[in-house]
Amino acid sequence: MEQIQVELVNLVVAILTAFAGVATKYLVSFLKKKGLIAQIENNKELVKIVVQAVEQMYKELKGDEKLNLAKVEVMKLMQQKKIKMSEKELDLMIESIVKEMNDTAKSELKK
Repeated sequence: MEQIQVELVNLVVAILTAFAGVATKYLVSFLKKKGLIAQIENNKELVKIVVQAVEQMYKELKGDEKLNLAKVEVMKLMQQKKIKMSEKELDLMIESIVKEMNDTAKSELKK
């Protein structure tokens, strides 16, 4: 009888240990995801600042010229802050911000 109780206690301890391991895995995964999302939002803000500055300062330039200038300036800023971003990610982020700016301008004109 005593041996059965010892085996049950060992089983319960093993189950609790496994549960704690699984819970820790999910918690770490969640925190990593949350940190990644925050990092992407911060990067987007930096890109947005540069795109708006290029748009305001270089109104005489055409679209492709502005895009290339914005890319160069963002890459400089990212290197200074030791942030890694691929050119494809940068292109997508710039396009997203330009679309937001155009949508905002269109909605303001409708008012």
